[in-house]
Amino acid sequence: MVQFWRNICNNFDTASSREWLVTNGIGGYASGTIAGVLTRRYHGLLIAALKPPLERTLLVSKYDASVLYDGEEYPLFTNHWGASAIPPKSGGPRGAIEPQGYLHIESFRLEGTTPVWTFANANALLEKRIWMEYGKNTTYVRYNFVQGSSPLELRIKAIVNYRDHHASTRAGDWEMQVNPVENGLRFSAHKDATPYYLLSSGATASAQHQWYQNYYLSIEAFRGLEELEDNLYSGEFQAELMPGNSITLVASTEPTPNLDGNSAFIERQTYEQNLLAIATPFWQQTSHT
Repeated sequence: MVQFWRNICNNFDTASSREWLVTNGIGGYASGTIAGVLTRRYHGLLIAALKPPLERTLLVSKYDASVLYDGEEYPLFTNHWGASAIPPKSGGPRGAIEPQGYLHIESFRLEGTTPVWTFANANALLEKRIWMEYGKNTTYVRYNFVQGSSPLELRIKAIVNYRDHHASTRAGDWEMQVNPVENGLRFSAHKDATPYYLLSSGATASAQHQWYQNYYLSIEAFRGLEELEDNLYSGEFQAELMPGNSITLVASTEPTPNLDGNSAFIERQTYEQNLLAIATPFWQQTSHT
């Protein structure tokens, strides 16, 4: 099993250079770094294949989650900013890393193909898992409050986009329409755009509209390509969790995806187990030739 501890996860250079990837089998994917910082234009929580396997489009860039626990607020996310970056409580010269949520990562591991983070905030432990539904442009992010001595409040900012996964976005390229729907929010970048949804049965959602400018994409800079990108803070989800409880956010081009995180994760695990069962006889046969 792939697993990293604090010596890797709490070091920005090592945590931002190790990447994860999950896919949906039709051309869509989600990818990122252990640190949670964007370093490539191909990083995001939902890169949908709008005409499978073609038209791969970045829809959801990231979730900026924070925990309020025992009177203290802890960021679980990390951003690397370029010059003139102006999101709240951030900014400064190119190279500014703010906030530094990677410092709260206790460990990172893979369960099958599912990346799992464990965050330590005081005596609270919170797990985060990311997976996709096979055959659908649907990404699940599940937060599980593993351990703690009091309730925990989770605040999640939805950072979204709408572009070809090879391109980049600057503020004002389109005017995102954000509308409340049952269990969450509906997004539409323009009249010809494919709408998509951010939903959760266990959280309250509110629409927002604020451009966060000049995310610094270090790998793109290394490649000699456009190194700065803007993303839109378009919604916020809030939930209170008791120890042992969980909440799931679903990003999808489907208007009515399965919102039950437990059954959706079991479905994903079953799919992977079936693939292994199919592949095992072939592997056993070829390993003896």
